[in-house]
Amino acid sequence: MSPITDFITRRSQSSLMMGVGAVFAGMAAATLHGNAEYLPATLCLLFVIFMQLAGNYYYLYYDESKNCGTFIDSHIQHTNPISVTMLREFSYGVMLLASMIGVTLAAMGGWWVFIIGIIIVVLSWFTCGGALPLLRTPFGLIPTFLLFGPLCVITTSLIQSAREAKEMLNWFDLTPAIYISVVMGLMAVNAYLLYGYSTIVTDLRNSKQSFANQSGRRITRTVFLINGLVYTTVSVFMCINLHLDLLALNLLPTIICFIIDIYIWWKMRAMPRYRLKELVPLGTLNMLIMGLLSFIIFELTGTPDDSTFTFF
Repeated sequence: MSPITDFITRRSQSSLMMGVGAVFAGMAAATLHGNAEYLPATLCLLFVIFMQLAGNYYYLYYDESKNCGTFIDSHIQHTNPISVTMLREFSYGVMLLASMIGVTLAAMGGWWVFIIGIIIVVLSWFTCGGALPLLRTPFGLIPTFLLFGPLCVITTSLIQSAREAKEMLNWFDLTPAIYISVVMGLMAVNAYLLYGYSTIVTDLRNSKQSFANQSGRRITRTVFLINGLVYTTVSVFMCINLHLDLLALNLLPTIICFIIDIYIWWKMRAMPRYRLKELVPLGTLNMLIMGLLSFIIFELTGTPDDSTFTFF
C-alpha cells in the first residue's frame, strides 16, 4: 500500500464512524416506535458510506490541486504524478455508486427523498469543494451539524416509517428522530472541533481558518464541553417527554458518551500538542458508540414492531 493510499484509508476509517453512527441513530429513532425496516436502513447505511468517501476523496483532491498542504503535513512524498487525477476520479466513481443507491431509496420513500438527496449533494459540495470549502472556514461546523444530524438521522428514520405509515409527517414517528438528530449533530460538531483543535498549528501554516484556530484553544474546549452538556440534556428531556420506561437503561448510551467526552476534554488540556491527533479517532468512535448502543437498547425497550413486512 502506497503512503497516499494508507493515509486516505486511515482518514476514511475514522470519519466513516461518524456517518455509520448517525445511520444507527436514525435506526434507533425508528425502532423506538416500532418502525424499523432493515432493507431501507441498510441502503441508507451504504448511501452514507459512499457519500462520505466521495466527500473525503474530493476534499483531498481540492487540497492537492490547490497545494493546501495536507499531504505535506502528513510527510507524504509523491511518487505518482497522476495522484491528483486519481483522487478526482475516485470521488466521481464513489459518488456514482451513492447516486444509484439514492435512486433506490427514492423509489422506496417517495419524491421527497430526491429533494433531500439534492440538499445533501449541494451542501456536501459547498462543504468539500467550490471556491472555498466550508471545512476551511469557521463555518464548517454548520454543515457538519446538518449532515450528520437532521439530514442523516431524520431521513433514515422517515424512510423506514414511511413504508407503512398513512401520513409520513406525524409527530409520533418524527419526535424521536428530531431529538436524536440534535444529539448526533452536536456530537459531530464535537468531532469536528476535536480535529481542528489537533491541527491548529498546521492549519495556520496552510491558511485554513478553522473554528479552533480562529477562536483559540480555550474557547474550543469550552464549546466542546458545552455541546456535551447540551446533548446529554436533550437525551434526558427526550426520555422524559416520550415517557420512556427504564430511564437509566435508555440513557446509558448518553452517559457513556458524555463520560468519554469529558475524558477527551481533559486530555485536550493535558496532552502535548504533537499527540492531540491520537484523540481524533476516539471522538469519531464516540458517535458510533452512541448510535449503535441506542439502536440495541431501543430495540429491546421500544414499541414492538407491528410491521406487515415482518414475518418472524
